[in-house]
Parts: sequence; structure tokens; C-alpha cells
Amino acid sequence: MNKKGFTIIELLIALVILFILMAGFLRGILLYMEYQINNGLKDRASEIALRMSSQIQTANLEANATSCLSNNPNPFLCDAGYTYPHDDWRSARCDVRSINESVNGRNCTFEVQDSNGDGIADRIIDSDGDGIADFYDPYDGQNENFRDTPTNTARWLRIRPCNCDGNRCGCCYADTNRQINNAVCGERYRGRFIYAGTTLARLTNPATGLEVGRVSGVIVWYFDTNGRYRFISIPVMRDTR
Repeated sequence: MNKKGFTIIELLIALVILFILMAGFLRGILLYMEYQINNGLKDRASEIALRMSSQIQTANLEANATSCLSNNPNPFLCDAGYTYPHDDWRSARCDVRSINESVNGRNCTFEVQDSNGDGIADRIIDSDGDGIADFYDPYDGQNENFRDTPTNTARWLRIRPCNCDGNRCGCCYADTNRQINNAVCGERYRGRFIYAGTTLARLTNPATGLEVGRVSGVIVWYFDTNGRYRFISIPVMRDTR
């Protein structure tokens, strides 16, 4: 009876094929895990942005507070003693004549400016030239460069993440670095941090120069599994009249 077994070459070929199949299978598992983590980060960031926006929209507004105390019920709109980083943010207005749509279908001067003096806002306020309006940008520079120094935020933030521990960050006024009680501006989720911060603009009536409202730019951001910057931003407007 003629009996044949595997030769060493045949065995090696079979092992190589098995290795290739296993490598592809493992790669597929890793890609799926990355997909799940990134989707989870995006969903959680959306939840944080909506929660913070709701807090700003519903909390008491102490527009005339003499100081922005750490227990202010709505610290995100408090501007007592605050120096606005842009003139357009100190006395902003929304103009229906603008060519780009923004808040409630209007361009607002905390986002865009008139670059040629024709009375129509046509260029976003983008100090670092990264294509993101300062009002929705937590960093001064290319944002991917801050993945290793995530709390080194831009000067134009009103409230920023601070005092981070292993699982969460507090919220601090960016100009004074004073922490706000019971406020969270960062949390660890699926092994990665999601950060939150806000900007602030004061809306005025162009005819009278009087304040008619304030708007907070809520920014929630993170770096995905590939180190890419991702963010969600929501403008929240409040009437102060």
C-alpha cells in the first residue's frame, strides 16, 4: 500500500496560508474595534454637548453679577470682569444679509467678519488659519498637534478643561484659572478623554449699543484612535432683556 504524508515544503506553505488568513482575520477584528470605539466617542461627545447646551439654556442667568463666582448658576454666560478676546465678540450682531448661514440662519459677527467693508460678513474669524472659526476652536494652531498637550487650550476660550485626574477634568475660567464648582469639562470614555469648553460673545442692538443677549459656543472634542481631532460644536443663545 502506497502511503504518502505531507512534505516539509507543503507544511510550510500551509502554515503561510494559515498565517495570512489569521492576520487578515485579526486585522478585521482590530478595525471593527476601532470603529466601535470611535463611534462610541462620537455618540458620547454628542451627549455631552447636548447636556451642556441644555444647562446653559435652562439655568438661571445672572447677567449683572458683580463677579463670576465659582458657584454661579450659569458660569458659561458670566462675563463680569471678562476681557473679550475679539471686538466682534464684545458687541456682536447677527446679520440676515450675510452670504453664509450660521446661527438660526443668520451670520453673526462672533463667527464671521466683513473683510472688504461692503457691509456683508464673508470671512470666518480664524486666528490660526486652520479653517475652524475661533468661536468653535479650542486650540490656537493645527489641532492634531495638541493630542499630547490637550489642555493647552487657546486664549479665546472662556471656560476650559483643567485639573484633570485619571478619569475627569474640572472646568476653569480661562482668564483667572479659577475652578467652577460641580462642573465637568472632561471625562475618560473607552480609554480616551473627551474634553469640553466654551467661548462667549455678547449680542448687542446695533442701533442702541445695548446688550440684548449672550451666546456661548459649546465645544466638545476628542482625538480618535488614529489621533485625529474630532469635535462637536453648538451655539447657545440667551436673551438677557
